[in-house]
Amino acid sequence: MIVAAALLVRGQIPTQSPKPGDDVVRVNTELVQTDVMVFDRRGNFVDGLRPEQFIVTLNGVKRSVQLLNRVTTGSRSEAAQLSASRSGTTATTPKDPNRAAIDSSRGRVLYFFVDDLHLSAEGVERCRKALLNFVDTRINPDDQVAIVSASGQIGFLQQLTDNPVVMHTAINRLSYKKNPETTAGKTRITEYMASQVQDANNKELFAYLMDSVKVEFGMGVGALRGSHSNDSAGQARRLLKSRIGQITFQTRADALNTLHVLQTLMESSAAIPGRKLVFLLSDGFVVDPRGSSALDLLRKVTSVAARTGAVIYTMDTRGLFAESNVDASNNDFVDMTSRHAGLSLGETMEPREPLSIMAAETGGRAIFNSSSIDKSILQAVDETSEYYVLAWRPDRESERKGSARVEIAVEGRPDLRVRLRRTYLTVTDDQSTKSKPQTVKTPEAELLSTLGSSYAQRNLPRSLSIGYTKASASEFNLQASMQIDRDAIRLDPGKEKTEIDVIGAAIDDRGLIYSFKQVLNVVPQPELKETPVIWTQKLSVRPGLYQVRVAVRERASGRTGSAMQWIEIPTGTSEKLVLSSLFLGERRGDLPSVTLQGPKSIRVDVDHRFARSSVLRFQTYVYNAASPEIWIDAQIFQGRQSVMTISSQKLPTGTTRDQASLPYWSEISLAQLPPGSYTLQLVATERPSQRTAQQRTNFIVE
Repeated sequence: MIVAAALLVRGQIPTQSPKPGDDVVRVNTELVQTDVMVFDRRGNFVDGLRPEQFIVTLNGVKRSVQLLNRVTTGSRSEAAQLSASRSGTTATTPKDPNRAAIDSSRGRVLYFFVDDLHLSAEGVERCRKALLNFVDTRINPDDQVAIVSASGQIGFLQQLTDNPVVMHTAINRLSYKKNPETTAGKTRITEYMASQVQDANNKELFAYLMDSVKVEFGMGVGALRGSHSNDSAGQARRLLKSRIGQITFQTRADALNTLHVLQTLMESSAAIPGRKLVFLLSDGFVVDPRGSSALDLLRKVTSVAARTGAVIYTMDTRGLFAESNVDASNNDFVDMTSRHAGLSLGETMEPREPLSIMAAETGGRAIFNSSSIDKSILQAVDETSEYYVLAWRPDRESERKGSARVEIAVEGRPDLRVRLRRTYLTVTDDQSTKSKPQTVKTPEAELLSTLGSSYAQRNLPRSLSIGYTKASASEFNLQASMQIDRDAIRLDPGKEKTEIDVIGAAIDDRGLIYSFKQVLNVVPQPELKETPVIWTQKLSVRPGLYQVRVAVRERASGRTGSAMQWIEIPTGTSEKLVLSSLFLGERRGDLPSVTLQGPKSIRVDVDHRFARSSVLRFQTYVYNAASPEIWIDAQIFQGRQSVMTISSQKLPTGTTRDQASLPYWSEISLAQLPPGSYTLQLVATERPSQRTAQQRTNFIVE
């Protein structure tokens, strides 16, 4: 139970450190910073601006820009550039073009926060279709994406991942969750209407609803608008106030819950370097400052966004303005007076107010009256791909605390549009995260805490590679290969060995846990200083979607490290052609591409980083083949573009008697691929049934 509790976390992404070779200029000063985007009239990002071109005013007083960095979202240098601006340094990109090519694609961090507490059934379906389309057509291999719901119905899958299967499963769990009234009547009372009566004391609207309730319950037969006797009026008033009170209570609870979950989501991303893009998909909600603490929580959300580097784009999923007012299911009480005039407009505009505030305060954009969620998401991702980070020296206490109002413009360019967050990162914010007291933990508690961390711990760098092979009709072997660079281990020449504690777990989306624990003994061997320490662990598991977590702790120093990956293990039914995981290895030497003439064991390369002068070796197994006519097609992608296609090869079947488990192996020379991140894809096709199976894995050429 302790292990399970430690594992229930939000997401994970590796923390990147500045490369030792990066050039920096040290400036000892106290600076505050904010990030801005500058667009021309066509909506294109304006590049090449200089610090002296920016006019920064705080409460109307001008401040000189001390440092300016242009940043690419998702680049590996992003974290170093933001850290440099915060500490008063200017960081430059590596001079080595090969290193720059590899470092340019760390990947974007995208959160899709689905406010299912305020979505109609139609809105939920629109969100699901838009998200599925984005995952299938727009996600890059290095991107980290999380699908999160306000109600928590997605559960354990609400984590950052690059695995499309996890994203698909999370999206498919979305369903209509808006809380209905337990005593709902035929008289339509929306959240906005209840707020108008309860909080704004709209007496005319209350009188209109009173008449509707009287007619609904037949109070005063023959009266145009029901009986006006004291008895019938009292009954209608009690019924109406009860419903309005119930709706108001639920409205406030749902608004607070949505904002609280959003705040917690962004707080959990604080250790993730770089800018995070948060999409809030909602029909909007009503926030009344007099009746709840929602307005204060709204301010906290924007403050946390500034501290964690999150930009919020809000989207009203109700679509076009005209569409949002059409509801054939409504049969409102007909009233020829003006007592409910303006309701349609108010019900459209009022719920948008908190969406507008969050977008404007965090440097994002509120997207209303859009007929396509898909296009709006793509536009937002595109326009946030580049930005500037400005830093200046605070002169007053209000500026140091972040309470001063900041305005930024480009001198002499009124045609340019500057978008910025209104709450900027202050000196207090930066220092407060470093001054928190550290809690002393036992070695066991520290190891468990590392295992359940929401992001990778890299004090002791490690790598993880997972795969599966079939053991029986219903059982699979899940193999976790782990690696620590030998030069990262503090080997004591005076001792015979260094001990490292290892703990790991494979958790499926139903809560089933397979765990393991090891003690790794590393013996000093100077002749192997260039060879990493690699070890494996096998688990017998059932089919399902698993998250595999591993944590390590060096006993002598107390340093820890962790890693996490997702893997889907398919069902073992014979009706479906299945491929095992792709296992990658490396053979040194500048050799041409060859096809091996028999199964050869390969040492799994854990970190999937290969020298350009080497040969990539890969192996998989084909399961449930009904025919020996199995053909393999291989492709290599960079992003979504195919850069290499390997001609179809017939699977050799003469080396095994087991038709249900056929190995495939091959090699590819990496000399023809420039340094960068790639994806290897294998597709197996059985002829003549045309059954297919596919596997993909990422690797890096250095």
